[in-house]
Amino acid sequence: MNKVDVYNSDYTKLNHSYIVMYETYEKLIQCEDADEEVLVVLENILRALNPALDLIKSQMTVKTRYKDEGNTSAADGKNESGKNSGTGNGSVILHGKFGDD
Repeated sequence: MNKVDVYNSDYTKLNHSYIVMYETYEKLIQCEDADEEVLVVLENILRALNPALDLIKSQMTVKTRYKDEGNTSAADGKNESGKNSGTGNGSVILHGKFGDD
């Protein structure tokens, strides 16, 4: 097992933990009797975890499956009709078919 395998398997759990902590932090800062020490600890965790989650997400493996061979590959930046699906700023929009159709 390598780090990307761990990132792929655990990113969702880590991100969910971040969201739960953030929601708790948001509620606590509105309390009149909030414990300042707890707020500081949560804030520090959130500040450290946010860029770590971004780094993990950027290194995760993207797995794309195509339903049939009729679709062109994502690498050539074209949709099913063969037209370029660029955004004009160098980005490419990928189109795929999902579901049971």
